[in-house]
Amino acid sequence: MRHLYVLLHRYIGLATALFLALAGLTGSVLAFNHEIDEWLNPSFYEAPAQGPRQDPGNLVDKVQAEYPRLQVWYMEYPDEPGHSALLAMVPRNDPATDKPYAEKNTVFYLDPVSGQTLGQRYWGECCFSRENFMPFVLELHYNLTLPGNWGLWLMGVVAILWVLDCFIALLLTLPRGRPFWRKWSTAWKIKGGHAYRLNMDIHRAGGLWLWLLLLPVAVSSVAMNLPSQVFKPAVSLFSPVEPSVYEARGRLPREELGQTQLTWHQAHQLAQQEGQRLGLTAPIGELYYSFEYNFYGAGFGQHDTDAQGKSWLFFHGTDGRLLGQEIAGQGTLGERFYRLQLPIHGGRILGTTGQVMIAVLGVVIAVLSVTGVYIWWRKLLARRSGRARRTA
Repeated sequence: MRHLYVLLHRYIGLATALFLALAGLTGSVLAFNHEIDEWLNPSFYEAPAQGPRQDPGNLVDKVQAEYPRLQVWYMEYPDEPGHSALLAMVPRNDPATDKPYAEKNTVFYLDPVSGQTLGQRYWGECCFSRENFMPFVLELHYNLTLPGNWGLWLMGVVAILWVLDCFIALLLTLPRGRPFWRKWSTAWKIKGGHAYRLNMDIHRAGGLWLWLLLLPVAVSSVAMNLPSQVFKPAVSLFSPVEPSVYEARGRLPREELGQTQLTWHQAHQLAQQEGQRLGLTAPIGELYYSFEYNFYGAGFGQHDTDAQGKSWLFFHGTDGRLLGQEIAGQGTLGERFYRLQLPIHGGRILGTTGQVMIAVLGVVIAVLSVTGVYIWWRKLLARRSGRARRTA
């Protein structure tokens, strides 16, 4: 059985090493995504005007009037003074062809008091300019910048293999024979020596000491990439998880989804009223509209700072009725566990301390991937050398 574990660990590690190293390094940067982006692009975020903030709907109307071939699908509405509002836009359909206009996906930054446009950038543009760096890193981390859902699915499969390999790697550190604890204690130490020995110690001891951090990040990676396909069905085996509004609406025939009639003004007002009724104290920090499934989503809070995840309300895009709610700290155990995955993945479940831990862990993941490949390469050379001597 141990030989099987060795083979699984070797080939899973080789198959996922490049992807995990890339995900680790990009994830290390993304632990401070908002902070780094604001440092790189202060002109996008610093809103100088003073006074009462405009209603989010006014900002949406303004930018859509200026860019009639684009439509807003998502916005971040700041609670902190002097901070800009973010509005993400995608091309409208050309009535003549019923196909999207040849416009780029664009993100605008507006002063929420004056409505002045502070800056804009094209989402997903490559690569290392100030304005494009963090969006590019984000896309690279989640979907490798591949078209469609190919990147999400690929990284989801890598995440599943990573979860499996976490348990296999732990089993391989367990000693054969007795005394168990004295023999196992050597696996936790970095004794150093020549290059192979040092890499082996770093790979094994690093994985052991950080195993309880690596596994939750691996599990949350599955939740981020394959929520309805894998994560929720697996969690539902232990505790029920209701389908998301996306999933529920996706099962309806298109004619039952209705037509857009609710404005951004109305959606924001409805969300405020329903949030007050439910006792949600955090202000609305995010709003979005699903063109495909005709509903609005309103998120309460900023940048996933709630340790239990952000609370969301969802409203029908035709008549404004409440379609669903995801309240932080409420629901079944399975639903609460699912909502914890995003704060876990970004480290914000522990505040700044958690962000620092994720930043460090990302580098460790890359190191474990590189040392694993190095160990395989040295063993391959040793096996080839052994075969050559036997046949000489």
